[in-house]
Amino acid sequence: MPAEHDPVRSAVDALLDDALAEVRAATREDLVSRLTAERDRLAGPTCAVLVIGEFNKGKSSLVNALLNARVCATDADVATAVPTFVRYGDQLLAGTRNGQHPDACPVDPTTVEALVTAGPERGTGTERGTAVAAAVEIALPRALLRDGLVLVDTPGVGGGLHSAHAAATLRALASADAVVFVSDASQELTAAELDLLRRAAQLCPRLVLALTKIDFYPEWRRIRDIDAGHLGRAGLSCEILPLSAPLRHHALRVGDRGLVADSGFPALAAFLRDAVATTARSAAAGAAAAAHSALHQLVSELATEHGALADPDGQRQRLAQWTEAKRRAEELRGAASRWQQTLVDRIGDMSSAVDFDITTRLRTVRRDASGRLATTEPGRGWVELEPWIHQSTNEALADHLRLIKEQADLVTDEVAEQFGVAAWELRVEADVGAVGLNETIVGDETGLAALAATRASILELGIGAMRGGSAGVLVTHAAGLVIGLALPVTLPVAALLAAVLGRFTWRSAKAAQARMLRAEAERAVAGYLDEVEVRARKDSRDAVRRVNQHLRTVFAGHAAELHASTVRNLEVLTRSVRADQKGSQQQLGRTSDELARLRALAARAGALVDELLGEPVGQPR
Repeated sequence: MPAEHDPVRSAVDALLDDALAEVRAATREDLVSRLTAERDRLAGPTCAVLVIGEFNKGKSSLVNALLNARVCATDADVATAVPTFVRYGDQLLAGTRNGQHPDACPVDPTTVEALVTAGPERGTGTERGTAVAAAVEIALPRALLRDGLVLVDTPGVGGGLHSAHAAATLRALASADAVVFVSDASQELTAAELDLLRRAAQLCPRLVLALTKIDFYPEWRRIRDIDAGHLGRAGLSCEILPLSAPLRHHALRVGDRGLVADSGFPALAAFLRDAVATTARSAAAGAAAAAHSALHQLVSELATEHGALADPDGQRQRLAQWTEAKRRAEELRGAASRWQQTLVDRIGDMSSAVDFDITTRLRTVRRDASGRLATTEPGRGWVELEPWIHQSTNEALADHLRLIKEQADLVTDEVAEQFGVAAWELRVEADVGAVGLNETIVGDETGLAALAATRASILELGIGAMRGGSAGVLVTHAAGLVIGLALPVTLPVAALLAAVLGRFTWRSAKAAQARMLRAEAERAVAGYLDEVEVRARKDSRDAVRRVNQHLRTVFAGHAAELHASTVRNLEVLTRSVRADQKGSQQQLGRTSDELARLRALAARAGALVDELLGEPVGQPR
């Protein structure tokens, strides 16, 4: 729903405007900066929806049909090689993005398909050839995208978690607001797809299954029902949306709304709008909580002045109370404050837990892989072992990623508790879900399949054995000549010994080859897992560092605001002591009216937060 037609969003916008007017009038520049940042963030919220699935399932066709524009390549003989980000723009624009330079570089929209399907491995880059496109960004004037929806068409994940590149998709899922998992009606969900679906649901619970190509397969209803059974047995409550991209394109060309509905895409658009609305409500709740916190501080200051004017005899007690409050606020700002110590301690614990977790998980994969290599013969066994290693690695990384998110939430909760009554609002503002995580790209294959293909053939081993057998014949025959030419049994005995030696040589050659291949296989697997561990460990440490920086910024800012509030309250008390009696009575009347108005505004803010998140918010006194 557009912001101008959303009554709750309009109420939050109006609340921010009123709160900004109040803090500006009170000359609280620290609160002005925070509320201005909240309003800017609320004006441009984004909802990232990942479109994931295996190769040739119709992901790109789905995006094109949904937007009624050819923004993603759909040819049967090519595949999406880099992510394509499609967001709103007043006109069609395209740009590339690479890892070293996050700013988009404009490109000709007609070249987008070549960029998307080529990818880094084919050397796609700028004209100078120095930068490699890691992603393509497209801006498109579509109403569906206007409110912040960003569709991400991802490269196919062949074999689900068995793919070496599935880790990149899993990492992206952790930061996604919603997921569209794409499968087609040609067959029921495979075990690999179910594994990936299960992991996707763990990392991003807002998920839908798009069943594409229903126009190609008349038995699509039966496939849908079978898939529903698979999802139920897997414990996944995931809606299935049957879709036909060609039918939607045809319906839009002829203007037939009935056919548009039959294509299934209105249901997908409704799911996406709901995801955008949910994300927007979360952002609105954070903005309303910030407004409530700012107004709470203004109410506190005005209530202090009102109390001092209404009860002059109690000024000394109030002065002592606010002096103590100032001391506590100064402690909050200091490096030795409890929340600072808690943050340092808990970040240290988180770093240790994360580091230990990735080491333990990958060590288990190493041990299991070594055991399987020792008991599996080279050849087909190793070809099947390679996807097992990929799956085990990706599952370990997915579980590790979940641990990082859980640890970040625990750290945030404990630090927020140090701020007492403001902890709940701080917890909303300090949401670490907005802290991005790097995309761990596991990268290369293990090389086991290629290594298994290099083993010597039976013919090569036979030639080696024959060479050993021929040498045995010659040696035995020479010995027979020394014993005596008259013995007719020499040649038969030599033949028998040659056969024995040949068989022995055959076995020796085969065993030597197996030892050599296993040694090379162990080195290949170790190299692959070493690379995984190095990249995963770096990403984990970067994530911990970003969580630390984010929480320190949020809580330090709030500590500074609390200190400013205590200083201003003390100044108010000092002024009230110096005021004459006649002026005090006039000021008391004005303060009473102003205090009632601010309390009503703060109550409005609290009610909005309660409505948006369903959490009770304490009202200022």
